[in-house]
Amino acid sequence: MKYRRLGRTELQVSAVSLGGAYLMGTDRDDAESNACAILQCAADLGVNYIDTAPLYGQSEALLGRALSSVRSDFYVSSKVGFDPEDFDYTCDAVLASLERSVRRLGVDQLAVAQIHEVNLAGWDRIVERGGTLEGLRAAQKEGLCKYIGITGRAIPLLASLADTGEFDTVLFYRDYHPCQLLASRELLPAAARSDMGVVAATVLAGGLYVGGEDQRKELDLLNASERARAQRILERLEEIDGTLPQAAFRYVLSDARISTVSSGAANVDQLCEVAVAADMQPVSDELIEWIAEEDRSGPAEAVL
Repeated sequence: MKYRRLGRTELQVSAVSLGGAYLMGTDRDDAESNACAILQCAADLGVNYIDTAPLYGQSEALLGRALSSVRSDFYVSSKVGFDPEDFDYTCDAVLASLERSVRRLGVDQLAVAQIHEVNLAGWDRIVERGGTLEGLRAAQKEGLCKYIGITGRAIPLLASLADTGEFDTVLFYRDYHPCQLLASRELLPAAARSDMGVVAATVLAGGLYVGGEDQRKELDLLNASERARAQRILERLEEIDGTLPQAAFRYVLSDARISTVSSGAANVDQLCEVAVAADMQPVSDELIEWIAEEDRSGPAEAVL
C-alpha cells in the first residue's frame, strides 16, 4: 500500500481507503461478521483511513464493534447531517451529532468531522453565527475531532467553501472517474489552493466499471452520445492490465491532487480487488490525454 499526504493535515493516508456505506453487506444477519472481516482485511492491506456517516445505517455501530477487535491504527472520519431526519446544521446540532458518532464508534476522537452534503446546509447556514462551521470549530476545541471537512456533489458550492480556507478536507463522489471529469475542473483547483486533503469516492460510478447488469443500468441513464462516449472509454480501459475497477482507481490515483480513493466495499473481495490499484502503475499519460480529449468532445455534467 502506498500512502499520500492528506493535504495540510499532514496525515499520511493510504492511497485506497475504506468507505463505510456498505459494511453491512447483503445479509443483515451477518452484518457484524462482515464488517469485522472487511476491517481486518483493510488492516492487512495497509488501509488506514475510514470514512463513515450516521446516514449509512448501522455503519458507525458496526465499525465501533469491529474497531474494538481489529488491532490497527486507523484514521476514522464521520459526518454531520441526516441524524435526526430534520437535522438543521446548527452549532448545537453539530456538537450533539459528533458526540453520538464518537460514542457509537468507540473512539476518543475523529480524525475528520465533515459536513454531509453541503448543499443541504447551504452557504448561509454553514458560515453564519451559530452555524455549521462554528459547530465544527467548537467540536475541535472539545476534542471531538482533529480536523474538519466538507462533502457532497454540489461542485460550485464545494469549490466556494474550499476557497474560504476554513476546511482541511473535501470529499466528493461520482464526479471524478474516467467517464466523468467534472470535479477536476473547478473543485480540485480550489482544494489545491487551500492545500486541502482530497477524498474521491464512488469512482466505480454505481457499477459502471463493474460490468454486467449494473453497468448496463448506468449506461442506460445516459443519452445516446454520452453512452457512446462512455462505451469508447470502457473499451479502451479493457485493453490495459488489470480489471475495470482497478483501471478506474488507477486513473483517479494518477492525479497527484487526490489524497485517497475511497472504496465502498461490501465484502472482502471487493476491497482486495481495488486496493491492489494503489501499488499498480498509474495509467499512461497517453490514456489520460485521450480521456481528456473525449471529455472535451462532450463532457457529462454530473450524470454518471
